[in-house]
Amino acid sequence: MLLHRATLNVSGLLRQRVLQLALTVNHHDEALAKSLTQDATDLTEAEYSFLVGSLLDRETLLQAIAISSQWGVAPHEVLVAQGWITDTDYVEALARHLGLRALSQIPTPLKAGVVLIDGIATSPWQVARCVAERESAGSVVVLALPREIADRAPANARRLRLQRAIAGLLRWRPVWSAGMPMWFWQRLALVAGGGFLAGQAVTEPAVAYTTLLIVLTLAFTPIVVMRLVILALGLLPEWRTSVRARIPDAELPVYSILVPMFREGEVLPDLVAAISAIDYPAAKLDVLLVLESVDRETQEVAASLDLPGFMRVVVVPDSQPRTKPKALNYALQLARGDYVVVYDAEDAPEPDQLRKAISRFRESPARVACLQGRLNIHNVRDSWLTRQFTLEYTVLFDVILPGLARLGLPIPLGGTSNHFPRQVLDRWFGWDPFNVTEDADLGIRLARTGARVEMLSSTTWEEAPARFGSWFRQRTRWIKGWMQTYLVHTRQPLRLMRDLGWAAFVGFHLYSGGLVLSALVFPIFCIMVAVELWQGVWLDLPVSIPSGALWTLAVFNLAAAYTSILAATVVAIWRRGRIWLLPAVLLMPVYWLLISLAAYRAAIQLATAPYYWEKTDHRSRTRRRQVT
Repeated sequence: MLLHRATLNVSGLLRQRVLQLALTVNHHDEALAKSLTQDATDLTEAEYSFLVGSLLDRETLLQAIAISSQWGVAPHEVLVAQGWITDTDYVEALARHLGLRALSQIPTPLKAGVVLIDGIATSPWQVARCVAERESAGSVVVLALPREIADRAPANARRLRLQRAIAGLLRWRPVWSAGMPMWFWQRLALVAGGGFLAGQAVTEPAVAYTTLLIVLTLAFTPIVVMRLVILALGLLPEWRTSVRARIPDAELPVYSILVPMFREGEVLPDLVAAISAIDYPAAKLDVLLVLESVDRETQEVAASLDLPGFMRVVVVPDSQPRTKPKALNYALQLARGDYVVVYDAEDAPEPDQLRKAISRFRESPARVACLQGRLNIHNVRDSWLTRQFTLEYTVLFDVILPGLARLGLPIPLGGTSNHFPRQVLDRWFGWDPFNVTEDADLGIRLARTGARVEMLSSTTWEEAPARFGSWFRQRTRWIKGWMQTYLVHTRQPLRLMRDLGWAAFVGFHLYSGGLVLSALVFPIFCIMVAVELWQGVWLDLPVSIPSGALWTLAVFNLAAAYTSILAATVVAIWRRGRIWLLPAVLLMPVYWLLISLAAYRAAIQLATAPYYWEKTDHRSRTRRRQVT
């Protein structure tokens, strides 16, 4: 047995040496290089010959060897990723070949002192060398898969992984985590401001009305000006860049795709199809389907599917808070990619998105820590709500966020298609598990560390909630998370200004704070307009210079805010080839009122159930996706 393993070691070393020689041969000696490459192929075939006959035929093995050379991976990685064999069958065959046993073949608990070796992480000759070293030291060796080794990890190791997922950010920098309650001065300011307005409304209604008008007019003027600048920059054509050459497959890194799912069994087959359509070497994809331990339904669906070899299921132990960011933090510790992207269960990214992301990261400065893909809606025709949602997403991801990026302001990330170098997430403890819009929070947190977020010119198609109940729950959670994010990052205003710089500090307040304030104030504004119209004083001339200035500012705010967002929306849908949505633009103010209703519900939830995650249900795409 030892002689056989030594022979396998020599075979592997010879193959490595021949490949090195083939790469260093002068380009003019093409015949010699071709001969050396053929010799390396023959040696590789010999190394994997134990698979022929039992699991596959020689032609399949040769095809896998050719692809592995193109992709820059081992042949068995190609075989598993392409679904030609399973990882379990491969490890069992390798174990038989080496005169060992595989963990999957041992039904009883392992005896003390048994050493588990990953049978799939390296080539057969490297595994054989590791086995020989362990056995020479007197150990009993069993081959296993990475997931089996992780499952056999001590209970305290799994517990530590879960604790890190929950409390990593809270322990490292608690002031940046929503797990810490609202600070006293923030509660005092909210109570004092609300109490003052309520008291004045009861005692002096007319004075309260005038005070509110003045405060809102003065507060919204800089917000409106800021939005005009953002929209103007966002509408500019994209900067032209040189045509990027396609990166050779062998130079591409391993890319981890995290897909957190909860009660998503119905859409899981669609997800598998969408991810499988991505243009990326399958052996360099590391797709983690992140499921909750209490979600038996989705686990059963995943077990019933013939998942591609590059997909694996990660089950998150049940604990509070039961949120998407906690699940992401847990799965991140098991990911093996150099780059990470997050997709939702219903997502369908454009096939070249990962390649575009790698190209952009290579061309961008080191401080670019995240690329945000553009999100849009595929079920736009389902209902009035989906059409409004499409208008909102189109102007947000095609105009507003690009405008923020060009201004260099903090970008609240969207919940999906966020691409990161893995080291960025490890350095800053991933996502805040206590924030229900962990994406927006992470975008602000990255900005505070000096990192940049840029937009990626690639679309991910998503499903918009078609029914009011599902939309209302989702929107409540989003606005509650924006409230959490704003409160968290304004706990120490001076520190925030030092982190961001004064310009980004002002921009953060005007944009992120303005989002929440606008949603809460819009119904009040509508009531005030209705009162003015009812009393017939809307068009009366002001009686003094101060009142004239106030009236001018109010009219400017109204006209600029509405016309700018409507115009930007029209341009955005025209660029997307969806000008047929133009009639829906006229009803956007009605949609904004619904958003305001969700904002007031979010404020109540923030006080009563800050970490409660309201699930958004998704449906299977049983018909062709609408992207026209």
